[in-house]
Amino acid sequence: MKINHPLVKGVVKEVRPFIYCVEIDDDYDRAMLFCRYQEFYESPYKKFRGKPFTWMEYMRFYKSSWKKRMFTYPDDWSGYNIPCNIIHQAHHIFCKDTEYDAIMNDIYWYCEKDSSEKNDNKQVDWYLIGASGKDLRTMDHEIAHGLYFTNKEYKKEITKLIKSIKPIHYEKLKKKLIKMGYVNDKKILDDEIHAFMSTGLYNGMNTKELKVYEKEFKKNFRNFTK
Repeated sequence: MKINHPLVKGVVKEVRPFIYCVEIDDDYDRAMLFCRYQEFYESPYKKFRGKPFTWMEYMRFYKSSWKKRMFTYPDDWSGYNIPCNIIHQAHHIFCKDTEYDAIMNDIYWYCEKDSSEKNDNKQVDWYLIGASGKDLRTMDHEIAHGLYFTNKEYKKEITKLIKSIKPIHYEKLKKKLIKMGYVNDKKILDDEIHAFMSTGLYNGMNTKELKVYEKEFKKNFRNFTK
C-alpha cells in the first residue's frame, strides 16, 4: 500500500508474517502519524493512555512535562509499534479527527483486509510498526515487538530469557526505561527489554553487566528472522 498524501509519503508492507511496517523516511511525518496512537497504547501518563485526547492537549502537556522549549516528540522517538487490538480501539476514538487520523484509518483497514485474506478470510492478530527504511536497527527493534505479539513460540522463548535476567539487573533496566519515557507496566517493560536485548542495547543500557544477556536474545531473534 502506497501512502501518497500531502502530509505523508511512504509505503505499508508486510515485513514478517502479520507484521506490517509503515515505512516513512521523514522523522517528522512518521512521528506525527503515529504519535497519538502510540501514546494511546503505552503513554506513561494516565490522562492519555487508553483515553481520547486532542493533538493540542498532548503537544502542550509533552512540552511542559519534559521541560522543553517546543514539542520535540519527532526528535525524541524514531520507531513505533502498536498491536492490532489497540489500533482497533484508537481507530474508533480518533476516527478522522485530523488528516493524520484519516491516513491511519486507511492503514488500519488495509492491514485488517490483508491479514484476514492471508488467514483464509478469518480474523488474525496482526501488528503495526513504523520506521524508516534507512534505519535498519530501529526496524529490527520494532520487528522484535511484532514477533513478541504475533508469534507464540517466539514469545515463549523470550519469556524464558527474561526470567534468566537477575532481579538486580532487571530493576536497572526497568528504571532506565521509565526514565527514558516508557510506562511502568510489566508487560510493556518486558516487551521493551526484550526488543533492546534482541537488537542492541544503547542509551545508557549498554553496560558490561547488562550486555552479558544480549548474546542469547540476539541468537533467538536471528533464529526467528532467517
